[in-house]
Amino acid sequence: MSDNNEYLEMFFAESEEYIMVLNDNILELENDPENMDVLNAMFRAAHSLKGMAATMRFDHLTELTHKMENMMDQIRNHKMGVNTEIIDLLFAGIDYVEEMVRKIKEDGNDEIDVSNYLAKLEKKINEDTKPVAEDNKVINEDDSNYLSITEDDSYTIQDNKKELDSVYSVNVELSSETQFKQVRASMIFKKASELGYIFKSVPNKENVEDANIDDDLVKMIFIANHDPDNIINEFEKITDIENVELKKIELKVTEEKDKNKNKKTKSKSTSSKFEVSSSVRVDIGKLDKLMNMIGELLINKTRLEALNIQSEGFKDVLPQLDRVTMELHHTVMQIRMEPIGVMFNRFPRMIRDLSKSSNKEIDFVMEGKQTELDRSIIDELGDPLTHLLRNAVDHGIEKPEERAKNGKEKTGTVNLRAYQKGSEIIIEVEDDGGGINVERVVQKAREKEVITQKEVEEMDRDKKLQLIFEPGLSTNETVSNVSGRGVGMDVVKKTIEGLDGEIYIRSEENKGTKFVISLPLTLAIQDALMVKINGEIFAIPLSAISETLMIKSEEIKQVKGYDVIVLRDNTIPLIDSRESLNIEIEDSSYKEKDEMPVVIVKSGGKEIGLIVEELLYQQEIVIKSLGDYLDNVKNISGATIIGDGEVALILDVRDIA
Repeated sequence: MSDNNEYLEMFFAESEEYIMVLNDNILELENDPENMDVLNAMFRAAHSLKGMAATMRFDHLTELTHKMENMMDQIRNHKMGVNTEIIDLLFAGIDYVEEMVRKIKEDGNDEIDVSNYLAKLEKKINEDTKPVAEDNKVINEDDSNYLSITEDDSYTIQDNKKELDSVYSVNVELSSETQFKQVRASMIFKKASELGYIFKSVPNKENVEDANIDDDLVKMIFIANHDPDNIINEFEKITDIENVELKKIELKVTEEKDKNKNKKTKSKSTSSKFEVSSSVRVDIGKLDKLMNMIGELLINKTRLEALNIQSEGFKDVLPQLDRVTMELHHTVMQIRMEPIGVMFNRFPRMIRDLSKSSNKEIDFVMEGKQTELDRSIIDELGDPLTHLLRNAVDHGIEKPEERAKNGKEKTGTVNLRAYQKGSEIIIEVEDDGGGINVERVVQKAREKEVITQKEVEEMDRDKKLQLIFEPGLSTNETVSNVSGRGVGMDVVKKTIEGLDGEIYIRSEENKGTKFVISLPLTLAIQDALMVKINGEIFAIPLSAISETLMIKSEEIKQVKGYDVIVLRDNTIPLIDSRESLNIEIEDSSYKEKDEMPVVIVKSGGKEIGLIVEELLYQQEIVIKSLGDYLDNVKNISGATIIGDGEVALILDVRDIA
């Protein structure tokens, strides 16, 4: 049973990858129907998925992927054209595949009725299958016994073959008495791949195990830089080969058409060979355990440093321990990192479907897909980003006619970008739609009794925009399948803050809206500034700090009854750290000292000055949770262990601000 579970885990992991490949490439196919690389990648993914399903005896999934594979094969062989209906059918098939995989996870079986879908698929294949277009004149039509190529094939081969390569039509005849036709055909294709490149074949090399080999004959259009006799000798070495015939093909490419050709299909070895990945899958639970062990190692290193033993041996060991610890930490952090594109890739399909259902024209642009982030954070980001993107389509982008009336392009733009800024990852969701009507947000908040009129009067525009994140608040007049129920934006904010991140809004009416999310690179270990507050040591994450400075009491000004300082023409509010932590102040206020240390921290795009008792030192801290009972303690986000073995609390800059 444990073995079966192990195979199932592998099945789920690989299924997820193949589904992602199919989704991405179907979108590519819609934009570039002639791209052979895309078709080959789709075919390989569907074929591999079918093979895994068959091995695990998931018959419904096997049949579904087999029928989808048939349609892709028809497109690949130019017997079907690509149109919106076919793209929609392929996408519907992927949805069923995902549903079946989900059902296998939950119930252990793939029993979902897809008979109606399969009937539609079969009907479409039968309706659209057509002979090769008339303008593709057949080359070498003097000998029907050999596999021929079309004129378009000639251009494709010409564009991709190497200078010294020759093109051959090869017939390999199997012995009529052989019991293993499929096996021998596979060996022929393997040998051909070693010698050169198979442009096309009958039977198709991708699904040779399912093929019926007629007349014991394997036909190929074969490209190689080898002498014909050498090619024949190599094929004849295979057991049960009766005869090998080979004919050289001269490509007929007219210069005029070659010049006018805009896009030539790529079909060289770049698309025919699997790229071997040097990565391995590691269970996230094992990584978490390893990270905890590194955390303990860091804590003990810090304690050793605090002991300050004077012996020479101790002084020699400590730098080595420091080096090994840092290298181990860096390595594990790299293992935990994953390109954010893994999660971004689910969104183009979603935006396409939403734009169709809402009758809006949308150009979706993704940037920074290679930006790396801790896997545990990526796993949590999917739902918040899904909600923000759906809102951008539904709330943000206007109908084409409304955009034209406002002097805009009919096609709206939604941007999803990620980039690293210091020790943070910034993710932005931006649209060039109608923007947020701030007064309507305030009106809705008043109707829901989220705020009072007095509070409204004291709010600036940014704070009014942040009301969007209040539970149950929606500015949409109608409820749709996409949005309008007021459910979600509060959950988005809660999820982001649960990842120790921040989210804030920039919006301008009739110009668009931008949601900006800032997140730490990792949640486990961070650099922090250690400070003393009322005699106790606290940690402030460096990612939240802009700078530190010493100020004099006369530099403190009063604005509307609040303490502020002016720093490079910016007015920054001051907060006494003891007051924010509800510490009873027994001695005189920090403000009565000649000089006082201030930590300038940033939150929600704004800066606040935090007055502390003393600035101590910078240290790499291991973040520990406060546990369920203390999880909601205000102004504190966690704890860490410092050099003397004592616990230091970590300040939550968002709450303090």
